[in-house]
Amino acid sequence: MPLSAGAYAGLDGPFVIATTATGEDVVYLDGQRHGQVTDRAEYVRQMVEVGKSIRGEALSQQQSLDLIADVAETWS
Repeated sequence: MPLSAGAYAGLDGPFVIATTATGEDVVYLDGQRHGQVTDRAEYVRQMVEVGKSIRGEALSQQQSLDLIADVAETWS
């Protein structure tokens, strides 16, 4: 994520959206003390929107690789 994005939707913590064998979407929300899996439609819908927002702010694959390489150079 570029620093220019400032505060963005992904700062609330990591999550995974998965589709079960039956085709149902579920969300895993990760926290400091516990994780939670939910299939509540409202939560799944909200997290899909958060995912879209994050992808819209994220660097491209090449920009990410370039940033990682630049930062790695400062560590050597």
